[in-house]
Amino acid sequence: MLSDTDLENLIQRAISFYNRTHSPNAVAKLISFSPTLITVQFSGGFCTGCGTMEITEAFADQTKTLSQGKTELKHNKTVQSNSRTILTSFTVKTK
Repeated sequence: MLSDTDLENLIQRAISFYNRTHSPNAVAKLISFSPTLITVQFSGGFCTGCGTMEITEAFADQTKTLSQGKTELKHNKTVQSNSRTILTSFTVKTK
């Protein structure tokens, strides 16, 4: 089981990796963190209608890969805050 600090570091590494591989189409930013729930802001030129699930799933997949399958993010809720920004909350599951 990851400590809270290790989990937050994992999420920050996942965001950094995500931004390297998806920018400028989508850029992730950590908005809030707790050991059981995180909120990530995604902004960029993606289509919020058709691209939302692809963007959030890619972030969750990268987090799982970086943790070697020990941490999973389950999509909880996504809201559009403006035409180029969404906020997505994920439930954190650690093994």
